[in-house]
Amino acid sequence: MDRKFLEGEINARVAEDKSCQRVISVEITPERFKGERDRVLKEMVKEVALPGFRKGKVPVDVIRRRFADEIKAEAIRSILPQAYEHVVVEQGFEPVGDPEFRDVKAADDSPLSFTLCVEVFPRFEIESYREIKLERKAVTVTDEDVEEVIKNLQERSADFLKVDRPAMTGDVVTLDFTPIASDGTVDIKARVNNYPVELGSGQIFPAFEEAIAGRRAGESGKVKVDYPNDYKPERLAGTTIEYEFAVNDIREKKVPPMDDAFAAKVDARFKTLIELREDVRLRLVAEKEREERRQREERAIDLIIERNPFDIPKSMQERFKKELQSEDAHRREMAGVGGEQDEEKRKQIDELFDRIALRNIKRYFVMERIADKEGIDVSEADVDRELQEIADENGRPVEDIKKLFIKDRDRIANLKSRLRERKILEIILGAA
Repeated sequence: MDRKFLEGEINARVAEDKSCQRVISVEITPERFKGERDRVLKEMVKEVALPGFRKGKVPVDVIRRRFADEIKAEAIRSILPQAYEHVVVEQGFEPVGDPEFRDVKAADDSPLSFTLCVEVFPRFEIESYREIKLERKAVTVTDEDVEEVIKNLQERSADFLKVDRPAMTGDVVTLDFTPIASDGTVDIKARVNNYPVELGSGQIFPAFEEAIAGRRAGESGKVKVDYPNDYKPERLAGTTIEYEFAVNDIREKKVPPMDDAFAAKVDARFKTLIELREDVRLRLVAEKEREERRQREERAIDLIIERNPFDIPKSMQERFKKELQSEDAHRREMAGVGGEQDEEKRKQIDELFDRIALRNIKRYFVMERIADKEGIDVSEADVDRELQEIADENGRPVEDIKKLFIKDRDRIANLKSRLRERKILEIILGAA
């Protein structure tokens, strides 16, 4: 079993204390390193078998001479993590990521020496963060804003009625389609059945829409689709594929008139269209007020970061940046857009991700430091109040909401995290 270092067995000196990087010169006494080699040798004696000797019966001196390099290597591999743990505790470091061991020297009868490189969490005092006064921006909701929401509700309330006529723009057409191979055969395994398409929405290629328009349910046809060079998935990029299709169903979109009956259809609470409009206006005001508050909170955090300068671990920034790049690549793929080809734009995107990563990591440390300094915690009573508010907003019994959250640990953890952050932000901007 590994044992802790005794006094005088290890000497660690911080050679570089720059930003969040620590470089430590470490020496372990020859006696302690010999003890580690002896431990490895003792374990090896139990396992080694050589010609003329049974397992566990090979003389110690034979094993020591024959496996000298292996014994030393294993002793180094074993003792370095022990030394790292000792240095972290002795120096009071809060390490980020894994350590790096450099320049390991292990000459016979000499101290085992090496350089230990490790990133640590930043240490900084935080001040000037309470009740930051920032000007509120006026929140306005226009009649046009309200009408836009009402029209969206109207679209979502539309009925789709089956019609017996040729398909036209605005109709929802359900079709089957199958790619045709270069030899003219139909690839049955690749058939797509009952695929709904709203004509005129840009959901499919224009050539496909043109081929469908004017056809009745039960009719079929063929169409060639030219895929652009940057299309995703790449196996289709730059290709031309012919499809065989059949129209199964045509439905005409019927939007309800904007009247009191429509308002009641949206929500039974509303008896008139005027009541619906007023509810939409109040919700838009609340939404814009929340967004204005959120922007003010972020401006305040930026101000705190400016007032309390500190460095962050580069590895954390790089990890965050890679996550942003991965998300960006995923969004592009989902949108069928390839990676940015222009070198200057790629450089600008890279610099933007750098800034976002830096700012978000600094935000994290600032929030954590304030929470620690203020002793902020989230109680069960806080959670119960929040669940009650969620229940009231959704018009459901609070017990139903509690059951949903109890089943999902991540949901509870996220709720507590939001409540904790809310308390921090109330200190920053003032509870009012």
